[in-house]
Amino acid sequence: MTDQLVEPGPEHTMTDEEALLAEQVYAAIMDTATTSERSQQQADFRLGISDLGFCSEKVRRMIAGIPEPVTDKLAAFLGIAIGDHVEQAVLSQYPNAIRQAEVKVEITGDGGTYTVTGHPDLVFPHGLVLDIKTTRGLAVVRRTGPTLQQQFQRHLYGLGAYLGNLFSPQVTLDDVKVANVWIDRAGDTHEAFCHMEPYAADMVTQAAFWLDDVAYAFVHDEEARKEPPRELCWAVCGHAPDCRGRDTDVQGLITDTEVLAAVDLHIEANALAKKASAMKDEAKSHLLGVAGSTGKYAVRWVHVNGGHVEYDRNSYERLDVKPLR
Repeated sequence: MTDQLVEPGPEHTMTDEEALLAEQVYAAIMDTATTSERSQQQADFRLGISDLGFCSEKVRRMIAGIPEPVTDKLAAFLGIAIGDHVEQAVLSQYPNAIRQAEVKVEITGDGGTYTVTGHPDLVFPHGLVLDIKTTRGLAVVRRTGPTLQQQFQRHLYGLGAYLGNLFSPQVTLDDVKVANVWIDRAGDTHEAFCHMEPYAADMVTQAAFWLDDVAYAFVHDEEARKEPPRELCWAVCGHAPDCRGRDTDVQGLITDTEVLAAVDLHIEANALAKKASAMKDEAKSHLLGVAGSTGKYAVRWVHVNGGHVEYDRNSYERLDVKPLR
């Protein structure tokens, strides 16, 4: 019997009651994300370890007491929810680990001494600090490893855990290791990725120098550096309309490591797609009329009825990455 593909039905239009319930659920998510401990910390202008290394100007505004306009926090909510469940899963296997302990670190730069606090996801008594991260896919992070923000975060956590006596007494600072484990929040990659290294005092020193630059900008009432790509700012930061709204569309040299890795990944994916298409066409030429089983794979041809399809295509943004000439 010839298999027939089932045509998808029309998109469901919500009733007023359904729309109201959907809005209430989403509003509850936004409210929870906005009142989370991290969001409240930023609202109270308390500098946390996880604030370091992402955007100097955002931290300057936090120190200056400039409130960040509310933005959509769905991605942050999903990251927190997944991270919370991952922590509990790991803790069930390693009950001696300490979850979400508060650590405090004083770091000294040229501009003074700064006190920052934070909550590492998991601290293991044998000298390991683990922070869980979520991301869309793992291909980019496999190439770039942790960002500067994540580096500052985990090394300061490592120092804070040591100073807070969260490790076994025999563990020295030289024994401490810090790690991130990334989970694909879309669930498409069925494994985790880990990057681990020994605690490095140099990273703490760099974090102090980074704060020196922020403090200088604050004291002299001038804007600090804006490290993230502008598009990322618009996606995640409520300050973007005021902070980046006057930026022009003039394209400069891209230097962000994650962006560069994503560009390389896109180019390689296009090349692989072309190669895969050619391989499939070659295979099809040898499989015309073939049906059966290889012992591992079922082989069959599925008839798809033709038909007239008429529709309006919505406008969209197409990514175009080509070799330079």
